Amino acid sequence: KEFLKSTISDISHQLKTPLAALMMYQEIIEADPNNADTVKEFSQKIGTALKRMEQLILSMLKITRLDTGNILFDKQVCSVQELIKNAISELTTRATQEKKQLIVNGTSNQIVICDMDWTSEAIGNIVKNALDHTQDGGMICITWERTPAMLRILVSDNGSGIASEDIHHIFKRFYRSKYSLNTPGIGLGLPLAKSIIEGQGGLISVQSVLHEGTYNPVNLI
Repeated sequence: KEFLKSTISDISHQLKTPLAALMMYQEIIEADPNNADTVKEFSQKIGTALKRMEQLILSMLKITRLDTGNILFDKQVCSVQELIKNAISELTTRATQEKKQLIVNGTSNQIVICDMDWTSEAIGNIVKNALDHTQDGGMICITWERTPAMLRILVSDNGSGIASEDIHHIFKRFYRSKYSLNTPGIGLGLPLAKSIIEGQGGLISVQSVLHEGTYNPVNLI
């Protein structure tokens, strides 16, 4: 009951801002319906707010299902190269538009036992977070290596980095550093990635230096 109460409270709190924005945009359009520029501008803003709400609700539902054990991972032998390809498939266009490089480097014959869909989503969330915090012209590298005990996937960037006071909080839900208030995101991508990786017996961690970049090792058994 306490878990459900906390989850509903989180969703309700996070929905207040986009709902208030939608109501305001609707009132502006209603007050000036014959002004094409006004209708176009605030219709686009409505679309953005709706996408944010959809992302928020879907992410919270996924995390809740993971936390309550309602998801059974379909772990199979997967090509690491294919895993990374799936993870970044929807991010390559964005990277090009923002003049950022996505560099993938690893041996093509490596395999790992995991749930392809869920693990792709986890890696994709980490890469998206790197894109959010890397300036135009920046670089995000995705590499992998096999150790005697595990497969390690490394996501690193030369972006804004993470302040020392924030680094122990970045996997908390809705956590937003004072240094990243102007960046996109809702604060659920990394917590969701952590739940997915740890739910399969893996481990995700972070190392970073402010203004120099961030290094995310993901270890899969």
